[in-house]
Amino acid sequence: SRFNKIGYNVICKILNSADYGVPQIRKRVIFIGSSKTQNLLFPEKNIDSYVAVKSAINDLPGLKSGDKSNIPNHNAMDHSEQMLAKMSFVSDGGNRYKIPEAIRPKSGDIRKYIRYDSSKPSITITGDMRKVFHYSQNRALTVRELARLQSFPDSFIFDGTSISQQQQVGNSVPPLMAEAIADVVKIMINNK
Repeated sequence: SRFNKIGYNVICKILNSADYGVPQIRKRVIFIGSSKTQNLLFPEKNIDSYVAVKSAINDLPGLKSGDKSNIPNHNAMDHSEQMLAKMSFVSDGGNRYKIPEAIRPKSGDIRKYIRYDSSKPSITITGDMRKVFHYSQNRALTVRELARLQSFPDSFIFDGTSISQQQQVGNSVPPLMAEAIADVVKIMINNK
């Protein structure tokens, strides 16, 4: 109501990045505002089916723990033997409960010690995805793989430490979602 008092209309809606071709379920509250006379729009879902993790990253070369590649930002984290042992028990789409109880983490974030489901969009990418495993390789995803799950083109290079790069990816708005929002804002501006 404060916005209305100063001449603005503001609406909000929860948008899911997967509805715009991003291979990730990432729901965010988006606010759009303009002068009171302006009709406000949100982007419509623009795909028929969601993009799965496997189709987004499967063409990248396979890596083992600690491997480096010539592809920018496609270097595997070096995992401990303990972590690799835990990973080996979790299958495609599986979770920590497949790890034998003797070595299973007893508490903590339930989003940890899971494997991406290759047939579905990714879970929400955050700044720390080190304990979420590749669907078929015993390692966490590389920054390049995470970036693809955010819909960044391969030409976009992330700088800094590997942790900083993961945080940059995890804290970003998926480009395909941002483009869909920008397209409706452009329509609203042109229809003033």
